[in-house]
Formats: sequence, structure tokens, C-alpha cells
Amino acid sequence: MNGEEKIIERIATFAQHCFQQHPVVILGSGASVVHGLRGMDDLAQYLRDHIQPDEGEEADAWLLIRTALADGDGLEEALLKTAAPISLVEKIVGLTWQAIAEDDLVLMGRAARGEEHFDLADLLRGMFKSTHTVTNIVTPNYDRVAEYASDMAGYFHATGFLPGIIRPREGGDPVSVRRGGQTARTVRIWKVHGSLDWFADATGRVVSLPIPNALPEGFEPLIVTPGVSKYERTHDEPFRSAIQGADRALEQAASFLCVGYGFRDRHIQPKIVERCRQQNVPIVVLARTLTDEAKRFLAENSGEAYLALERDGHGTKAFLPEHPHGVTIENPDLWSFDSFNKLIM
Repeated sequence: MNGEEKIIERIATFAQHCFQQHPVVILGSGASVVHGLRGMDDLAQYLRDHIQPDEGEEADAWLLIRTALADGDGLEEALLKTAAPISLVEKIVGLTWQAIAEDDLVLMGRAARGEEHFDLADLLRGMFKSTHTVTNIVTPNYDRVAEYASDMAGYFHATGFLPGIIRPREGGDPVSVRRGGQTARTVRIWKVHGSLDWFADATGRVVSLPIPNALPEGFEPLIVTPGVSKYERTHDEPFRSAIQGADRALEQAASFLCVGYGFRDRHIQPKIVERCRQQNVPIVVLARTLTDEAKRFLAENSGEAYLALERDGHGTKAFLPEHPHGVTIENPDLWSFDSFNKLIM
């Protein structure tokens, strides 16, 4: 067995070990982009094309944001630099919802016609070949990729709202569903920054509704967009309950699987760091390109039980405790979600 074969065997062994612990799955934007959902750069362009600020404070703030984007800042960096007036924030939230909802509805159509494959659905099927009745997914994404994948895999999913068309919040203990006389296997999706189908009416009442092509009249979308108001809004419901549920799932996790997650979110990060650095909980990170923040996590906070894979030219770069700076192997797509599934199943 040559050196590369030994590394691949080590990767497979660790991936299977992580999977056998029934990991909490953390989905970042990279897990959605592969399904046609626009990323931050495309969203920034959409906002540039569609925002029409009023004269005065709005126009001044938007000019600062546009200038930061033109200077090379990412959307989140640009929005964090400027304390935009609430009226401009509302426009940003509304147009962000519109952009992602357009992509999400197209994806729903493909999924319903059986034209879209979800690697997450394959993973869920594998995870439920066990005695476990609940799998936890934590995500800052607004889209419904996790929900569609759960549907395609044949499992119930729960996002903190009761079943139905006009869905009130669960409140209290999570609702469990029975199927064939037994507790149904359920995917609990903790959407810490909200969801495309969460809304509040003029009185502040929170509901989940099927999403239309345009915002339903009289409702505002409950999504937390990047910017200075991001961490203020998450003190309110339903974000607070989602974050608390995510915290519980992360605190109890026996392992973690991160897919397309950039390690930039303060609502998710601390619990992962605590579990990995202090308790050496195993973690696998899959990404087309690892962010600087992800590499810093691996170097400083991941403990001694980690595996990270990213694309490296025509090969894959693997980060392991014995290869902290990464080692390149020729396998071209070992970093992908599909390849991870093949390794473990």
C-alpha cells in the first residue's frame, strides 16, 4: 500500500467513525449553491440591481455599502460596516427574501418532478438505518434544501412549527409524529437565521406559510440578513427558540458533519468549538474551498479528531491531525458530499 492509499484508508476510517456516532449535520451556503441557490456574491449583485433607496439617509447608507462592495468587500462585510436606517434594512430583507425564494421555488419544482438529486437525502437514509428516531440539522440558510432532502428520503421534518398550511409555532416541547404505531423518524432542522416560509403579520404574530412568488400582503419575512442588526434580531422569536434548539443539539452531539459551512457564524460556532476543543468530539468538514475561518478553526479549535476535505486543482486536499497543513491526493472529488456518502455506506 503506497502513501496515498494509506491516507485514503485513514480518511475512510475516520469518516465512518464520525458517521457511526450519528452526527449533527451543519449545512452552510455551500450545501445550497450546488442546488442552484445563489450565494453571497450573486445576492450582492441582485441587491445592487434592485435596491432603490429613498433620498437622504437611505441613499447615503446605500452608497457606502455599494462602495464597500466595489472595493472588494463581501456582502456581509459591507453591510456590517454601515449602520443602515431601518427602512433600508427592510428593503434589503425583502429583496433578499425575493431573490432566494425565486431560486427555492425553481428547486422545489425540480425536486417534485424527480429531477434533482440530494446527497443529503442519501445521508439521511443511511443515518436512519439505526435505532435513532431523530436526526438534527443546524443551518443558517433560509432556503429549504434540508426540507426537500428530508421529503425525498421519506422522513418527516420539523422546523419548530405545527403541521398544516397556516402553521403556528410548536411552543413548549417539540411535537412528535407517529407512523404505523411507532414514533416516526424525524429530521429536526434548526434554522437559526430564519426560513423563507416564516412570516410575521402587522401584530407580530408568527406563522409559517407556503411561499408564493411574491411576499404575501401584510406579512414580513422572518430572515436575518447580514448587517449590524443581525445579532439584535435573533433575540426575538422564532429565532431565539431555533438558536436554543440548535445549542441543545450541538451540546449533545457525539460527532459533527459540516457541509459547505464557512465557520463564520457566532450563533453556531461557540458550541462546536467547545465540544471539539474541550471534549475532542470528532468532526468532518466538506467544502469546495475551505474558508480562512474554517482553516483557523482546524488549526486552533478542532481538537485532535478532525478531517477536512477541499478541492485542490484536479485533486483533493485533506487536513488531518497528522497533516495539519494539508496533503494533496489525486482523487478529484473525494471532497464532495457524494464521495463522503460512498466512503461511509
